[in-house]
Amino acid sequence: MIPARRRYWEWLKRSLGRRWREWRLPSGYIRLGTKYGGWWLDRDLVRPDPLLIDCGLGRDISFDGAFLSRFGGTVIGVEANPASLAWCAPRCPPGMHLRDRAFWTRPGETLVFHLPRPPERLPKGADGVSGSLLASHEYVAGGESRHVTTTSLEEVLAEAGREDCDVLKLDIEGAEYAVLEGLIARGLLGKCRQLLVEFHHGVTEHTLVETKRTVEAILAAGFRLAHIESRNYSFFQADLA
Repeated sequence: MIPARRRYWEWLKRSLGRRWREWRLPSGYIRLGTKYGGWWLDRDLVRPDPLLIDCGLGRDISFDGAFLSRFGGTVIGVEANPASLAWCAPRCPPGMHLRDRAFWTRPGETLVFHLPRPPERLPKGADGVSGSLLASHEYVAGGESRHVTTTSLEEVLAEAGREDCDVLKLDIEGAEYAVLEGLIARGLLGKCRQLLVEFHHGVTEHTLVETKRTVEAILAAGFRLAHIESRNYSFFQADLA
């Protein structure tokens, strides 16, 4: 009974903590998508005919579908895993367009993309859909790989004919550290009104200390941190508050 009670109280503390953080969110914040694939964003900062750049799709595009259903506009999904692309292609809602690319600091490079291992060789509880540019990712270590062409924020915006985007979402399995560092160094992060990032400390070579350092750099670049849900961080441009 004691272990069961402990588990219950741990669950209760996490649940109450999550509800407390959600209660403190600004009034414009809503969560779009499934429990697994959903994200928080500020609906008041989404403009008419918005652009969402979604990097790292996996097999859950519920966020993209909910975004288009609510706001319209355009979603550009960037994904380098062929299995994910094959899953997403027949399920894309009108207004969503796929790019077979790896989101990176510079476009047009050829990099090694590590594919996830078969389900029976994955850690317990792993979903098995996420590949990575990092060989250290625990889902891909020892698995197969493919060569991919990279794209970048500048290239995606140019292809879309836009100066900026309403939302940039990064779920790129450890590559977010280098991508964000590059965007901040070149003064390009301000081209994103809202920034949604899943950090991958602990499951890649990157550490929680590096995540905290990256968050501090994002804040110093003119953003505010609105919410944290597990590893998912929601930022917005401070000037838009």
